[in-house]
Amino acid sequence: MEPPNNLNRRPSEAVSILMKGVRTKRYTMAVLGFIGIANAYAMRSVLSLAITEMVVDIHKTTLDPNGCPGPAVLKNMTNPNAEFDWSEKLQGHILGSFYYGYVLAQIPAGILAQKYGGKHVFGVGMFLTSVLTLLTPMAARAGPVYLIIVRVLEGLGEGPTIPAMNTLLAQWVPINERSTIGSFVFAGNMIGTIVAQSTAGYMLKVTDDNWPLVFYTFGSIALIWYVFWNFFVYSRPSEHPSITDYELTYLERHLKGVSRNKEKVQPTPWGAMLLSGPMWGLMIGQIAHDWALFMIHTDLPKYMKSVMKFSIAETGVWSSMPHLIMWLTAILSGWLSDYLITNNKIGILKQRRLFSTIACVGPMLGTLAASYAGCDKLRVVMLFTVGMATMGFFYSSMKVNVLDLSPNYAGPAMALVNGVGAVAGIISPPLIGYLIPNNTLLEWRNVFWISGGVVLVANSVYVIFASAQIQWWNDPLPMSDTDDDL
Repeated sequence: MEPPNNLNRRPSEAVSILMKGVRTKRYTMAVLGFIGIANAYAMRSVLSLAITEMVVDIHKTTLDPNGCPGPAVLKNMTNPNAEFDWSEKLQGHILGSFYYGYVLAQIPAGILAQKYGGKHVFGVGMFLTSVLTLLTPMAARAGPVYLIIVRVLEGLGEGPTIPAMNTLLAQWVPINERSTIGSFVFAGNMIGTIVAQSTAGYMLKVTDDNWPLVFYTFGSIALIWYVFWNFFVYSRPSEHPSITDYELTYLERHLKGVSRNKEKVQPTPWGAMLLSGPMWGLMIGQIAHDWALFMIHTDLPKYMKSVMKFSIAETGVWSSMPHLIMWLTAILSGWLSDYLITNNKIGILKQRRLFSTIACVGPMLGTLAASYAGCDKLRVVMLFTVGMATMGFFYSSMKVNVLDLSPNYAGPAMALVNGVGAVAGIISPPLIGYLIPNNTLLEWRNVFWISGGVVLVANSVYVIFASAQIQWWNDPLPMSDTDDDL
């Protein structure tokens, strides 16, 4: 029995295929990939919340005439377990140091994933990150230089996550499921942030600010995930020992632009990539997304505590709320994208441009509006949440656009795009630290205005140069199916 050419032709056919278990293996990969990326972002972001209790609060004695009312307490009275007297500038460098390693790892990770497959590149990187997360408390107590070194090494460990996962998706996900599965997997970053911040906030409350415990918890969870990843995931469908012939045949027919033999894929065409307008559009557009996302990941807990005067438990819960709604939006927008494209309601390129613009403009307006909403905590949280919810549209547009351009070189191409975007993670935390020396509301408002300008300019470049066609350098042989639905 041959697989159908289109699973969306009739509901009865789709149900029949599901009953045969044809999607089992690629969904297994997707679910474990989702959990892996969630673990990665949990380990990355937990320091953003923990540092509010690790460090002596030296700014509460500064009177902010525009700030929100809160307890007028003196230095180190809010947390007797705070161990470090680090300035905002030093904290910014500590939080941003992760991205030095993260950027450096992108290209090597893309090359390794392309050559050896995404499974082990992704898994080993996660294993190293989990070990380093367990070592974080010891490094912090040894001194800020040691903590920065550990964070740089964590960045090197997590650097492979997106390029390696993109390589796996290119090998496992047919084009008619690309937005749905891609959005689901990459949206693991939001779930990881939600779990890390809400759980860490609660743990800090019930354990009397025992901040090392949060690092031990999330590092251990990632080690457990690594065991399952090694047993159940394979780099290519043809390598999976228990995949059905039905699913294997289906994937071979519907993986557009992917070479079936890795030995036939030519060396990575770095020069062609760097001369490609659509690739430059993607790289600059990624800056727009990453700038806004890293700002929320890294600094929203600090804003909630210092400006809005939330308790540590409230900070964890309310800082995670935008990520929860963003995750729901990402899943729904992925389904909506595939529905609109499959049913010829919108072309692929138009969808990529429209959804990426929504994902950039929405967060800019939401964060700015929140900074003008006064001290109404509910209104501020709602504005942050609604604004960041629109960022979920990014995952079914710009995030999967690399797969449109080059399925064969999805890992290296994503390494370029993700690496350039991650530069925002290097720049934004220290810059924000310089812009908020006193953590006042007006200082934070300036941060949101600057971030909004960066996002608008970068996304505009993406819209101008974007493409949804398979690029000529994807395959050295002429292809008959490169026409794009524009």
